[in-house]
Amino acid sequence: MDERINKLIAGLDHQDYDFQQTAAIKLMEIGSETVEPLIAALTHASARVRYLVAWVLGELGDARAVLPLISALRDTDTNVQDWAAKALGEIGDERAIEPLIAALKDPTAGTRRNAAAALGWLEDERAIEPLITLLNDADPATRSNAASALGSLHATAAVNAMLPLLSDVDGWVRIRSAKALGKIGDYHATEALLACLDDDYEWVRYNAVWSLGQIRDGRAFEPLLKATSDESANVRRGACEALGKFGDPRAIKDLTARLHDEDAAVQDAAHTALTRLNH
Repeated sequence: MDERINKLIAGLDHQDYDFQQTAAIKLMEIGSETVEPLIAALTHASARVRYLVAWVLGELGDARAVLPLISALRDTDTNVQDWAAKALGEIGDERAIEPLIAALKDPTAGTRRNAAAALGWLEDERAIEPLITLLNDADPATRSNAASALGSLHATAAVNAMLPLLSDVDGWVRIRSAKALGKIGDYHATEALLACLDDDYEWVRYNAVWSLGQIRDGRAFEPLLKATSDESANVRRGACEALGKFGDPRAIKDLTARLHDEDAAVQDAAHTALTRLNH
């Protein structure tokens, strides 16, 4: 093994956090030459080394690491499991799909949530039903990752199961579910997304208007006009962008009013939407 690589891997176990990060980044910079030594280090005695190695392997994206990372999903340390799942998603090799689906049932929330995220990146339909089941997980981050993954999979079959998440107690779950439903683009989500326009959290409202713009259901037109006057500049901007996608000239009056909005980004969004409508 190149002595330089050996020293950098040893540096991953240094007590100083900055030293660890520097060593990891240098390993990434060296590139594919480090893959085999890093794979060997996945069985290092130190859990800290193992999870940092998994992180580096994910960043390198080399398919040689897939099978060893699958084995690392069963590591005794939860951080290693988490980073192995994330790395597999980043590498994007379909050999990881079934092991990641199995990891959705792991007793550790971190492993479940990272497996869900990884399956979203892999975009394989085999993951849809297991991810739907995960929408009821006790861990909010796992629920949100499952919803986001289903959005990436454009899983129409998941829409009805996802709708209750729009009123989840966790704001991040509501945000990511609203965004995911827009990616799926099924009009059955329209009414529930419209209800989100009254959410106290501006980013829920923003993602709802974004998704309504993606779905373009006529029932959303009037509520989107109203949303151009939302107290949040982000929501006003999103509403302008959504109305531009509808192509309905009835929006011209409200969009024109936003050309004088106090927020420059809202002005720009209104101008872009009006340009689309005038063409």
